[in-house]
Amino acid sequence: MNITTSKKFQERIEDFFEYCQLNYGMTITQKKRDEYNKILDRILIFTESGRVEPLLVGKKKVYRTVNFEKDFKIIYSVGKDEIRLENLWNTKMSPKTLKKDI
Repeated sequence: MNITTSKKFQERIEDFFEYCQLNYGMTITQKKRDEYNKILDRILIFTESGRVEPLLVGKKKVYRTVNFEKDFKIIYSVGKDEIRLENLWNTKMSPKTLKKDI
């Protein structure tokens, strides 16, 4: 099984790390990247370790979520042969935005 990303997720995670580097420096950014990679490793081993996202119940797919940092969630789905990272969602935003974003 492998991990793929949506275009939206890829843009948001790159923006997140760019923001960190500009505002916190390379050392802190690397720590955040390491945390992100640990989450990906855990999802690969335990694909259903993330809880089902209650805001997205009733959609075509089952979306799972893992907390990342204090204010973000990684939203992903599990397919037959892949894990797809769908969205990096800032939890400070209105829940309506998540429903529209997926």
